[in-house]
Amino acid sequence: MTATLSVVLPNHNHGHLIPRALAALLAQERAPDEIIVVDDGSTDDSVMVIRRYAAENPTVRLLVNNRNLGVIFSLNRGLQAARGRYVYFAAADDWVMSGFFAAAIAALNAAPDAGLFCGEARLIDGASGSRMAIRPPVRPRRRAGLVDPGAARALLARMDNWILTGSAVFRRDAVVWAGGFDERLGSFADGFVARKIALTFGFYFMPEVVAAWVIFADSVSRRIAIDPDRARHMQTVSVERIAADPVFPAWYPQRFDDRWRFGTSRLALAQLPVNRAALLAMGGRTSLDRRVLEVLLKLPSRRLVKLAALTWLWVRLRPTTLTGLAHTAIARRLEQPSRTCQMAVKPTGPSAIRTMAGATGHE
Repeated sequence: MTATLSVVLPNHNHGHLIPRALAALLAQERAPDEIIVVDDGSTDDSVMVIRRYAAENPTVRLLVNNRNLGVIFSLNRGLQAARGRYVYFAAADDWVMSGFFAAAIAALNAAPDAGLFCGEARLIDGASGSRMAIRPPVRPRRRAGLVDPGAARALLARMDNWILTGSAVFRRDAVVWAGGFDERLGSFADGFVARKIALTFGFYFMPEVVAAWVIFADSVSRRIAIDPDRARHMQTVSVERIAADPVFPAWYPQRFDDRWRFGTSRLALAQLPVNRAALLAMGGRTSLDRRVLEVLLKLPSRRLVKLAALTWLWVRLRPTTLTGLAHTAIARRLEQPSRTCQMAVKPTGPSAIRTMAGATGHE
């Protein structure tokens, strides 16, 4: 019988973290029918750890790349092997909250045309373990419900980044229809697929935290974002790929370009000290922008530099809607802790699975 829900979990040298991810997946009230772990040429004890879990849990299946081929290759290999109607693309350093899969499957069963289900993610600092913001910063809907393709198109004109892969469950057929994950797009490969599916089939959104997204300052995506040459290259490739796909509105490549510039500039401003080269390369769309940013970088305090530069960039690039930010922030302040699902605790072994209540916090 075909599985209903498949999980694809790429792993590379995360033997110390993958027990937490697997434990949270296996602890779901509606557990996955299969968990396909694709080990990408790990040199630590990852394979041994995964095999221990597989020995105790027949739903865990291990695929091993004979060398490090990258996360996009591993995602595509897992997608090809998946037998489920729905598929969740996990990460070894993140984890899911209890109730996530049950809510996602119920929503997708009730909305058979929707290409994916998405919720919210709690950002966790990878160094300290402290809770950070909740994403997306702007909710596409105030209440749980379906967003049809036309509404998704209208949303893209005002905001972006409301679909986070770690808090989304996809229809497998929709991902295959979209062409899977394009290795040329790097860390944007999943974002491209999610947007394409939303514009074609629509999506179901639930305004509740369903996953934890662990942020590491030295992650590959962050290193690319603050490297001017690599950031510009990825920006160019992504914009060209969007412009070449007829699913995307003709006006979207420019809006995406502006939002990419704002996001990478914000990361450059968060560096200690401010990454001047990255800020001027990505935020300086015109000579005027570069001159203004040069002046702002000379302000007497780092806090003033960040505030003034972000204000200028916001006015110039308009990355999202201010009213949407305000409505989302107020809604999260007013919500009760019960709106957040439970958070998995890192287990001590394959059989040790437990959860604890995760208190809500806000940006």
